[in-house]
Amino acid sequence: MNRRQANQTNQFFTPPLLENASTADKLYNQLSTDNTDSPKEILSRLLSEKSTTSTTSSDAQRQPEAANNPESQTFRQIGVGTCATVFEYVVSGYVLKKQNSEALSVLPDYKMHALIRDSFAKHLWLEIKLPKPMDFISKKETDWWSIYLERFPTKYATPANIIVSERILPLSKAIRDALVEQYVPPNLAKDKEHIKAPPANRDCLARVYLGKRRRQDRQRPPPFFSLRNFNLHIDQMEELGLDVTAFTDTMADALAVLHWEAKIDAEDVEFVLGGRPTAIFNEAPSFHELEKNTDWMTGTISMPKLDKRAVYMWVLDFNRCQQISMDETGLKQAVRAFYRNDPYYPRPESDNPKDEAVWERFSTRYLAASKRVLGDRETKLPSKFVEMLVLEGERKAMARKEAEIRASSIK
Repeated sequence: MNRRQANQTNQFFTPPLLENASTADKLYNQLSTDNTDSPKEILSRLLSEKSTTSTTSSDAQRQPEAANNPESQTFRQIGVGTCATVFEYVVSGYVLKKQNSEALSVLPDYKMHALIRDSFAKHLWLEIKLPKPMDFISKKETDWWSIYLERFPTKYATPANIIVSERILPLSKAIRDALVEQYVPPNLAKDKEHIKAPPANRDCLARVYLGKRRRQDRQRPPPFFSLRNFNLHIDQMEELGLDVTAFTDTMADALAVLHWEAKIDAEDVEFVLGGRPTAIFNEAPSFHELEKNTDWMTGTISMPKLDKRAVYMWVLDFNRCQQISMDETGLKQAVRAFYRNDPYYPRPESDNPKDEAVWERFSTRYLAASKRVLGDRETKLPSKFVEMLVLEGERKAMARKEAEIRASSIK
């Protein structure tokens, strides 16, 4: 039996979710019958990490039917990027990242994903979740494409390289509805039910923006409100009473492992809140197996149960990550990646006392986690990295002030 055949016989289950199934059922029943909870109270409870809930989402309802109905097992587009378009295998537990063109291959992304998986596996104390890399399907795999090509939308029905990975489940309907009720802008309030309805808004993950607050000086009301890739700013976390410290620690730990175990710059990675089902998946080969180009193409992946899920922080999107050298050159690369990214990380240059406290927590936790990763290896690189972040933050803050002065002088 080869590795692929062996993997096809395995299923993994998440004990905490199974243990909490009874609690989850009770919670869902409460949410369904108790109309006294405000949207803020619902979000405060259900957006806490590891909160578990049962769901009667459309995916959970359709899964048993689709499992016995091949016609409904289609690939639905749920995202698009520079190098790939992402499809959900409807009512299943995985996604397909399909290469857009020959100019940008998804294979380096897959290898990087496997490297990060191998690195995280050495540090089981991490709270962050990583979508499991499961398979790589070449555009030359004619047997696979002869079966699955017709399941893509017509526009995308052309063979191309594909990464298959675990799907991060969208946040539950109770959370999505509460987000709309709590945060839809006044000019769109009359459209709340319409906003909740589109399929795209069911694909809801919350980006954890510890480094950004909402603008209070917006001149024009926003023209639309979307739940897909919802930006959850730190002031909203504070407003909802979420555990900002827990989010900060989880993110700092993950970044330390990415830097000092995987030895990558972490450019353009995302940190989101999303769900996880009760059944987990087969896994991709190790990074070293991929480097040796062993036989790991295509396979059959079992579908997990979607009717129970928990909220976790996840890290994803590694197509722009690059490995770094363990010297000042590598540190400069990591600092550039830190500031190029969306504002997931706390920033050192804020003059808001609350933000300063979050940055202090983040940097302290990052250094402690780095020491834990590096063990007996003596190095000043982590502390030097933090120092360089502070200096770059000060430079950026000064540049912003100078730009504001110039703008006011023009007026």
